[in-house]
This record gives sequence, C-alpha cells and structure tokens, in this order.
Amino acid sequence: MGLGVCSDFIISCINSKESGSRFKYKKYSESNGRIWDFSLGMYLHMNIDIRHMRGTIDMDVSETGVVVPAYNAEATIRDVVDALCSIGFAKDHIIVVNDGSRDRTEDVVRTCGVVSLSHVHNVGKGAALKTGFDYARKHSFTGVITLDADKQHSVQDILVFLKHRNECDIVLGTRYDMRAMPWLRRLVNRTTSLVISILARSYVPDVQCGLRYIATRVLEHIELRTNRYQTESELVCKALRRGFPVGFVPVTTAYNKERSYINPFVDTVRFIFMAVRFLWQ
Repeated sequence: MGLGVCSDFIISCINSKESGSRFKYKKYSESNGRIWDFSLGMYLHMNIDIRHMRGTIDMDVSETGVVVPAYNAEATIRDVVDALCSIGFAKDHIIVVNDGSRDRTEDVVRTCGVVSLSHVHNVGKGAALKTGFDYARKHSFTGVITLDADKQHSVQDILVFLKHRNECDIVLGTRYDMRAMPWLRRLVNRTTSLVISILARSYVPDVQCGLRYIATRVLEHIELRTNRYQTESELVCKALRRGFPVGFVPVTTAYNKERSYINPFVDTVRFIFMAVRFLWQ
C-alpha cells in the first residue's frame, strides 16, 4: 500500500484534452475541510486529516529532488532542510536556490550540506524555480517537489504527493483552510485561480500554493517565460493546455511572522499581462 496511510484518499486527474470548456459546479464538503470544485464532475475525495499525519518516506525517491527557492530566509532555511532530511530525503537531492538574498541565507545553506545554487541579484521566485528545475533535469531527476523556504508548509504533506506522483504529472497542494491567510492575499489567490481555471479550461482550486510535485517531463515540453510569482501559474496553465494530467491534494499551512515578498499590486499586474498573452495563444 506504500506509505500505510491515506488508503482512503482518492486523487482525481484532470486532463485538459478531455475536459472541454464546460464547467460543472460542485461543492464537496468533509469534516477535514472544504474544496470547491468545477472540474467537470471529476472531484476530489478528501477523507483524511493530513494535519495528523506523521511518518518517513518508505518508497524510492532516488530520482526525486526537492527545489526550495529562498530569499532572505536565514532564519528558517535550516529548519526546512532538517525537516526534509528527517522524512528521508538525501542532502544531494535537496536543491536550495538563493535568489540574491541580502542576509546570510547563502552562508546558512552551504553549512547544511545540500545543493546550493545562487543568483547574484534578486530576479524573482520564478527564476529561482527555473534554476532549480534546470539542475534537476541535468542530473536526471524524474520529478521534483517544490517547497517554500519560510516554513509555511509541513514537509509531512509531501508523503501524500509522493504517493500519487505516478498518477499525475503535476500534483498541486490546495490550502483547504485559508482563514488565516491575510485577506488581500486570499482575494488575489482566489482571483488568479479563477482566471487560470478559465484559461486552462479546468478548475484549479489553488494556483499559487508553493508545495507541489512536478514530473520533469513536463518541464521538457513547456517554456516558462516569466520570472516572478506568476511563474507558478504559468506552469499550471501551460501544462493543462498541453494535456498533462494534474491532481490536487489538501495541505496544511502555517502563516508565521516571516515577511511575504509578494506585492499584491505589482504582482497582480504582472499576472494580468501574462493572462492577456494566454488569450492570444
């Protein structure tokens, strides 16, 4: 059975080639949270509470890497690396990309013994992800987990992603309880998720969640042109348009005191320009 947990967890894959453009609205509710799904009747069953999951990886991850984009994360990056190691990832499979941090992030990462890549200047989260993706492809990883460096995500949730990596080319985290998210970020997230759902013709409940699994074969067929926070949305939209199956799993999120570098106005404008380009493709 793999991990020995989530035996009653079912993930649905949405293939844009089969989905067409009609949306079927369905509200699905469980005691563990709520998911709003427009995915043409292919909805998710989320019958487990991953908040209480504990364990280590008991499957082969020799070809799976973890890409962690980091900017001014000296206070949290070591804890993130230690948590990844604690569930079974080898240090040479953990790829931290320092995106021109102005603090000691690069120094801390080097002492952790993981793969340390750096940008001289801050060029954006999307650019950091692409640097990590390029490294993963060059070193023959078949898939990567992406994870934010601010301890917002629980590494225990990765166990569910790994269990379903053979069912979908992309597995996206869905933050099923956004009440703790600042209201402006929540509004931006819901708006961008709706726009991407329309452009991709498949419902995406949470397009901005940084915790996800991506098969590297997807990256070989998609050219990512953006470099900032909109890159995560660009990847999902292009993958769905090309027919790669995408699945969703619920994840827990902790909003700590760490500063968010998302600029709601500037990054929304960048997203709009990206969305307009999609309309002409």
